[in-house]
Amino acid sequence: MKLPHLAPLVFAKKIITKDENNSVVLCEFEDIPTLTTFIEAAAQSSSSFVDTDKAKLGFLATVKNIEQHKKFDTLQYHIHLTIEANIAEYRQIHFDVFNILDDKESYISGNFSVIIKEA
Repeated sequence: MKLPHLAPLVFAKKIITKDENNSVVLCEFEDIPTLTTFIEAAAQSSSSFVDTDKAKLGFLATVKNIEQHKKFDTLQYHIHLTIEANIAEYRQIHFDVFNILDDKESYISGNFSVIIKEA
């Protein structure tokens, strides 16, 4: 994953699985994350859908329907992403956050949109 962020603000570390409309990304944090850190991590994880042959710029456009279901208690999570709409440069994405050891109960769920443009 190619991100313009610098440590300690790089949360999305590795693509675990990926297909055309779904991906699972490993995210790691130095401290117990906050809700806003998870939103940033989810936005970074959306780069898993980007073709890496060409340089791209991504911008978080909207965030909605964010729900926290559990207290944050670890430093590593899997973020599951599903593209719900893909129109030109716009993508609407649903995400769920799971503990890497247990994908039964989501910690957070919500939606966000990103604009991805040629650099």
